[in-house]
Amino acid sequence: MGAYTKLSAINEMLLLSGETPVASLDGSAGVDTSIAEQILDQKTIDVQARGLANNITIRTMTADLQGVVYLTADVMSADTLTPVFSVREDVFKSRITTRGWESGAPYLYNLTDGTKYLTPAQDYEVEVILQVDWEDMDTPVQKDITVQASRTYQMLSQGDGAVDSYLSQLEAFYSAKAKGADTRAKNYNTLFMQNNVFRALNRNVKDDPERFRFWNAPGGG
Repeated sequence: MGAYTKLSAINEMLLLSGETPVASLDGSAGVDTSIAEQILDQKTIDVQARGLANNITIRTMTADLQGVVYLTADVMSADTLTPVFSVREDVFKSRITTRGWESGAPYLYNLTDGTKYLTPAQDYEVEVILQVDWEDMDTPVQKDITVQASRTYQMLSQGDGAVDSYLSQLEAFYSAKAKGADTRAKNYNTLFMQNNVFRALNRNVKDDPERFRFWNAPGGG
């Protein structure tokens, strides 16, 4: 859970544009506040769409009796991990996308074969990116979104080039912090995911033939 409230984020946007902060986000806060909130919401969607540690997960979804796999309303995008094989002879695996957002009932769609009907009653492992509330995002990500939104709002409301230059530096700084925090949360460990990388790190051990490299092979320099 992030420590940065939505009110604090919008007030920072207003202050960086030389405007007066507000005490609440209700309907009486004014047009400027409403515009700032809309920009903040849009930037939130943009950042979440790339897949963060706290909004990307794997779920098991079951096709109905017709073969349609319906997604929940909080799903921004989805990709099947379970292979879906194409009926076409020139294609092996189908590309699965998502459709139906305008109807409020999104579903998986077989783009290769042009159908939403998969195998009836079958379970599919699906990697989904979820849309989460502002309060459920980590603080570094909240700050990154706030600075991005502040820069956009400032250019739309004031258009000050000097301020935009300053905000661009802040954006780069907080974007790096947010990506670093997200990487730590995802617990990536690229050094030991593959045996060949591990062997490369331990190439000085010469009693294992599989670890020999041209720069430390017997008789080498």
